[in-house]
Amino acid sequence: MNKQKQLWENLSRENSKYYINSDFGKSITDEQFKVSGISDYNRLIKSDELIDNYDSILDIGCGTGRLTASMAYYFDRVIGIDISGEMIKQAKERLYDFNNIELFETNGYTIPLSDKSVSNVFSYLVFQHMKTEGMVESNFSEAYRVLKSGGLFKVRLRTDKVERMDKWWAGVSYTPKQAFNLAEFFDFEVIKSEAVKDYGLWLWLRKF
Repeated sequence: MNKQKQLWENLSRENSKYYINSDFGKSITDEQFKVSGISDYNRLIKSDELIDNYDSILDIGCGTGRLTASMAYYFDRVIGIDISGEMIKQAKERLYDFNNIELFETNGYTIPLSDKSVSNVFSYLVFQHMKTEGMVESNFSEAYRVLKSGGLFKVRLRTDKVERMDKWWAGVSYTPKQAFNLAEFFDFEVIKSEAVKDYGLWLWLRKF
């Protein structure tokens, strides 16, 4: 088991809600967790005019399904993947009522889907925790592979540099230029970018 996988197995057993959304502190309630997921879905996906194909979506780093649940009301097919088997276990318990959600544990590098099988790939507060450029690059490559032609990859990257990677929240960072080069290396077209204060960058990437 790689170190990143072991880290998130441990964190998810300790307090999965907090490590998915730390805004409310370690005493975050089930209701706060649920409502925050709905709010973020509405803000980041429902109101996004660039996301206009609702046949399928892949949620990279779905955790216990905080946003995945809302996706299921709007998309015909929803796939959630996470590096933590414990997160996926809890997601299956939370989302058992939905018949259009598929959930998979991964190794953090590969995606268990066939080529050109989804119309959208989405990831929020996940890539910022990846400890190596190799993991980021592998996920970009896999996102491109599983997307259909014309598909959209919306992803947030870290832009603030972290001194110590041994912190649970730490991850590799990219300047905007590095982020654009990364996307273009994997043949994505950058159709939009948006800075998140001084610590993040949203990218909207199209596969043609």
